[in-house]
Amino acid sequence: MEPDIEDLSEAPCLKPCVPSYGPVTMRNMTMGETKLWCTCGLSKKQPWCDNSHKGTRFRPLKWTVGGTKKDGGSQTLYSICNCKYTMDPPYCDASHIHLPLKYLKAVKECEDAPHDTVEKICDKCGFVPGMFGSKEEKTATT
Repeated sequence: MEPDIEDLSEAPCLKPCVPSYGPVTMRNMTMGETKLWCTCGLSKKQPWCDNSHKGTRFRPLKWTVGGTKKDGGSQTLYSICNCKYTMDPPYCDASHIHLPLKYLKAVKECEDAPHDTVEKICDKCGFVPGMFGSKEEKTATT
Protein backbone atom coordinates (compact mmCIF):
# COMPACT_ATOMS: atom_id res chain seq x y z
CA MET A 1 0.00 0.00 0.00
CA GLU A 2 1.35 3.43 -0.97
CA PRO A 3 2.02 5.87 1.87
CA ASP A 4 -0.40 8.74 2.36
CA ILE A 5 1.27 11.92 1.11
CA GLU A 6 0.08 13.70 4.26
CA ASP A 7 2.53 11.65 6.33
CA LEU A 8 5.62 13.28 4.88
CA SER A 9 7.96 11.07 6.92
CA GLU A 10 6.71 8.10 4.88
CA ALA A 11 6.58 9.86 1.51
CA PRO A 12 9.32 9.28 -1.06
CA CYS A 13 11.59 12.27 -1.71
CA LEU A 14 10.15 13.49 -5.00
CA LYS A 15 11.22 16.65 -6.80
CA PRO A 16 8.30 18.56 -8.35
CA CYS A 17 8.45 21.01 -11.24
CA VAL A 18 8.02 24.69 -10.38
CA PRO A 19 4.83 26.32 -11.72
CA SER A 20 5.95 29.75 -10.45
CA TYR A 21 8.61 31.19 -8.17
CA GLY A 22 6.25 32.76 -5.66
CA PRO A 23 3.07 32.19 -3.69
CA VAL A 24 -0.54 32.34 -4.82
CA THR A 25 -2.61 34.64 -2.64
CA MET A 26 -6.00 33.09 -1.96
CA ARG A 27 -8.84 35.20 -0.58
CA ASN A 28 -11.93 34.43 1.47
CA MET A 29 -11.58 30.66 1.63
CA THR A 30 -14.06 28.85 3.85
CA MET A 31 -12.67 27.51 7.13
CA GLY A 32 -13.20 23.76 7.33
CA GLU A 33 -13.27 23.34 3.53
CA THR A 34 -11.06 20.54 2.18
CA LYS A 35 -8.67 21.31 -0.67
CA LEU A 36 -6.22 19.13 -2.59
CA TRP A 37 -2.92 21.02 -2.92
CA CYS A 38 -0.89 20.08 -6.01
CA THR A 39 2.48 18.58 -5.03
CA CYS A 40 3.79 17.77 -8.53
CA GLY A 41 3.57 21.23 -10.09
CA LEU A 42 1.88 19.92 -13.25
CA SER A 43 -1.68 21.06 -12.46
CA LYS A 44 -3.26 23.66 -14.74
CA LYS A 45 -5.39 24.80 -11.76
CA GLN A 46 -2.55 25.89 -9.46
CA PRO A 47 -2.20 25.75 -6.54
CA TRP A 48 -4.86 23.02 -6.48
CA CYS A 49 -4.68 19.52 -7.93
CA ASP A 50 -6.37 18.69 -11.25
CA ASN A 51 -5.07 15.08 -11.36
CA SER A 52 -2.22 15.91 -13.77
CA HIS A 53 -0.04 13.76 -11.48
CA LYS A 54 -1.73 10.58 -12.75
CA GLY A 55 0.97 8.23 -14.03
CA THR A 56 3.61 9.68 -11.67
CA ARG A 57 4.53 8.90 -8.06
CA PHE A 58 3.13 12.24 -6.85
CA ARG A 59 -0.07 12.51 -4.81
CA PRO A 60 -1.92 15.67 -3.75
CA LEU A 61 -1.86 16.95 -0.18
CA LYS A 62 -5.28 16.91 1.44
CA TRP A 63 -5.60 20.17 3.38
CA THR A 64 -8.40 21.53 5.52
CA VAL A 65 -8.62 25.33 5.41
CA GLY A 66 -7.91 26.62 8.88
CA GLY A 67 -7.65 29.96 10.61
CA THR A 68 -4.53 31.87 11.48
CA LYS A 69 -1.51 29.90 12.66
CA LYS A 70 -1.24 32.18 15.68
CA ASP A 71 -4.68 31.61 17.24
CA GLY A 72 -6.91 29.79 14.73
CA GLY A 73 -9.01 32.90 14.21
CA SER A 74 -10.63 33.81 10.92
CA GLN A 75 -8.35 34.71 8.05
CA THR A 76 -8.99 36.61 4.81
CA LEU A 77 -5.74 36.00 2.89
CA TYR A 78 -3.74 32.79 2.55
CA SER A 79 -0.26 32.71 1.02
CA ILE A 80 -0.19 29.28 -0.66
CA CYS A 81 3.09 27.90 -1.97
CA ASN A 82 3.29 27.60 -5.73
CA CYS A 83 6.96 26.64 -6.12
CA LYS A 84 6.17 23.29 -4.38
CA TYR A 85 9.37 23.34 -2.29
CA THR A 86 7.94 24.77 0.94
CA MET A 87 8.82 23.05 4.22
CA ASP A 88 5.35 23.99 5.57
CA PRO A 89 2.87 22.77 2.92
CA PRO A 90 0.66 24.20 1.61
CA TYR A 91 1.79 27.53 3.07
CA CYS A 92 4.51 29.59 1.42
CA ASP A 93 7.69 29.77 3.53
CA ALA A 94 9.68 31.80 0.96
CA SER A 95 11.68 28.77 -0.23
CA HIS A 96 11.19 30.17 -3.76
CA ILE A 97 13.63 33.03 -3.10
CA HIS A 98 16.78 30.92 -3.57
CA LEU A 99 15.18 28.15 -5.60
CA PRO A 100 15.71 29.09 -9.28
CA LEU A 101 19.46 28.42 -9.44
CA LYS A 102 19.22 25.32 -7.22
CA TYR A 103 16.41 23.97 -9.38
CA LEU A 104 18.21 24.52 -12.68
CA LYS A 105 21.40 23.02 -11.25
CA ALA A 106 19.48 19.93 -10.08
CA VAL A 107 17.99 19.47 -13.57
CA LYS A 108 21.41 19.84 -15.21
CA GLU A 109 23.14 17.45 -12.79
CA CYS A 110 20.32 14.90 -12.58
CA GLU A 111 21.42 11.28 -12.87
CA ASP A 112 18.62 10.73 -15.42
CA ALA A 113 19.74 13.60 -17.73
CA PRO A 114 19.40 14.15 -20.67
CA HIS A 115 15.75 13.19 -19.92
CA ASP A 116 15.01 11.81 -23.40
CA THR A 117 12.57 9.24 -22.02
CA VAL A 118 10.70 11.50 -19.58
CA GLU A 119 7.04 11.73 -20.58
CA LYS A 120 5.56 13.85 -17.74
CA ILE A 121 8.06 14.71 -15.02
CA CYS A 122 11.40 13.50 -13.69
CA ASP A 123 10.70 13.05 -9.98
CA LYS A 124 14.42 13.14 -9.20
CA CYS A 125 14.92 16.76 -10.34
CA GLY A 126 11.57 18.20 -11.47
CA PHE A 127 12.35 18.32 -15.20
CA VAL A 128 9.27 18.54 -17.45
CA PRO A 129 9.54 18.01 -21.22
CA GLY A 130 9.46 21.37 -23.01
CA MET A 131 10.29 23.39 -19.90
CA PHE A 132 13.26 25.05 -21.58
CA GLY A 133 12.00 25.11 -25.15
CA SER A 134 13.67 23.02 -27.82
CA LYS A 135 17.06 24.78 -28.26
CA GLU A 136 17.61 25.69 -24.58
CA GLU A 137 16.43 22.30 -23.33
CA LYS A 138 19.31 20.49 -24.97
CA THR A 139 21.99 22.78 -23.52
CA ALA A 140 20.38 23.02 -20.05
CA THR A 141 20.18 19.27 -19.61
CA THR A 142 23.47 18.13 -21.16
